[in-house]
Amino acid sequence: MELNKKNFKCILLLVLCAILLYWGLNNLSALSAVVDSFFSLLAPLLLGICVAYVVNLLLKVVERLWDKALAKAPEIWRGKLKRPICLTLTMLLFLGIIFAIIFILIPRLEEAGATLVANVPVYVDQLQSWWNGVIAFAAERGVTLPELSMNADNATKVLKDFLTNNGDNVVNTTLGITTSILGALVNFLLALVFSVYLLAQKEKLLAQSKRLLLAAIPKKAGKRTMHILKITNNAFSSFVTGQVTEAFILGTLCCMGMLILRLPYALPVSVIICFTSLIPIFGAWIGAATGAFLIVFVSPIKALTFLIFLLILQQVEGNLIYPRVVGKSVGLPGLWVLAAVTIGGGAFGIAGMLLGVPICSVVYVLVQDFVRSQPAEDDEKPVPPETE
Repeated sequence: MELNKKNFKCILLLVLCAILLYWGLNNLSALSAVVDSFFSLLAPLLLGICVAYVVNLLLKVVERLWDKALAKAPEIWRGKLKRPICLTLTMLLFLGIIFAIIFILIPRLEEAGATLVANVPVYVDQLQSWWNGVIAFAAERGVTLPELSMNADNATKVLKDFLTNNGDNVVNTTLGITTSILGALVNFLLALVFSVYLLAQKEKLLAQSKRLLLAAIPKKAGKRTMHILKITNNAFSSFVTGQVTEAFILGTLCCMGMLILRLPYALPVSVIICFTSLIPIFGAWIGAATGAFLIVFVSPIKALTFLIFLLILQQVEGNLIYPRVVGKSVGLPGLWVLAAVTIGGGAFGIAGMLLGVPICSVVYVLVQDFVRSQPAEDDEKPVPPETE
């Protein structure tokens, strides 16, 4: 290899990368602290981009309705005033949905917690009675089980001792949770403001980003990058639209069914089912377990009724409604959906379960494009034999 100026720069860059990699491997804790600080500073901006992306899907719908409603209106209403008014309406709708969910869930969760505390003596007595029956049944067959003394007074005493011995920890934990909530609220408000600026000038920002990308990298690589970004956007927008539509349908049907069956907590449980169904495959089970946990404190029979009803509803919704209303939103086979949710959830928790499917969909489409771009064996022309 000739040691010219270009090759010397490449060698210098490789040496620098090797030095940085060696330092990072030997200082993982310091590197982790730097990365955490960096992402903490950028958290409002990153959250704002995510909020802007989700709200933009709703903004497109509002703007289409605005164009249809004001098709014959003066140009100023369809031009300069369109974006500010539609953006304001969209943000009000977005915030209204969030606050409605919060004000529906929090009072019902507090009510469920109060019911749980009030019914602790009843549950303890029922558990004691059940255990005594198990002891008697085992004794008839020659098996001796240990006796347990459980009553409400003992449970209350244990709870008081825990609070007395761990009072400082409880206070510190409460303060930590309060601080985290306030920090999250501040980040959300900053992200909301940032998302408004992004949506107000989204066409201009996208055009500038495209010009910057094409100017920074070679033309061929730039076109390839734009193609990947387009596929990514289509996958994520299709996933969000499809899952939100499915979640809304499932939550509405769940609320109607619970009202007909006279099950308690119809509205908050339906909201929980609607939210958890955004997670493919496992979301329905998470929502069912949470709803049954709230209802079981009122009546175990009603909790069982709810589980049976939800099982039937999910079968009807998944096999009849979803394919016709939403279809295969991301075009990903079921096996890969299961793999994406499992791996994403194991690696990044709830966020991984939500984002695993669209990310896997992007990879799936890119692999398909690569396979299709390769010449098939039948397309290869045989080499003619040499003639003398």
